[in-house]
Amino acid sequence: MIQALLCKLNVRHEWHLEHAEDGGVYRRCRRCGKDDDQRSERGKGDFSTWIGLSGG
Repeated sequence: MIQALLCKLNVRHEWHLEHAEDGGVYRRCRRCGKDDDQRSERGKGDFSTWIGLSGG
């Protein structure tokens, strides 16, 4: 019950990786289904940025 409240208050989510149709990845909360808003700041779903590879 407390976990659901934390999601509703946007304090803590239980993130896991999801795969998009275009091959990218993004994070989604297991409990409430919310997508991570910070995705665009982390490389727009490019998997190489998640594992620390440079694109250059």
